[in-house]
Amino acid sequence: MLVPFAVAPRDALVRTLRESDNRALEWSGGPDLRSFYDEQWQRHQAGEVCVLVVDWNRFPVGQGAIHWRGKPTHPHIPDIQSLRVFDAFRGLGLGSQLLRALENTVRERGFKQVSLAVALDNPRAHALYERIGYAPVGEPYHDEWIYRDARGEECRVCERVLDLVKNLELDTDEHV
Repeated sequence: MLVPFAVAPRDALVRTLRESDNRALEWSGGPDLRSFYDEQWQRHQAGEVCVLVVDWNRFPVGQGAIHWRGKPTHPHIPDIQSLRVFDAFRGLGLGSQLLRALENTVRERGFKQVSLAVALDNPRAHALYERIGYAPVGEPYHDEWIYRDARGEECRVCERVLDLVKNLELDTDEHV
């Protein structure tokens, strides 16, 4: 039986990724995504991406990555990817706190826009993103990513997504 508890967003800290977070982040995908987290750490260290985590009691309960070179559909706009919050901590405002920190990091680097993709089968997230200023660009498309599972076998994930872009110059940070 799960016992409900409350975590105020002020009790959580958004910070940059540490190498020790890699295994702790396996709450999302388990050891099958270990190669993903290891590669993410390498790219974070190289400065290709900036990964922020939501830390609660010295444990990462959320994460998001800024890909500075964007994606093929818009390479000039940094792209937020891998945005997730541990199930037990959803609905507490931690995802919004993390998204705000990611947007601020992009803004601090001098970019005027940020993008992210939302899966078409995730209407709740889509509604949230549009409510806080993200607007659809282009048409939905199939996005595919590849990783190696715990057995070393290549796995492909394909989902239908829509790109959304937010103009950071117009954002007052009041609605997140």
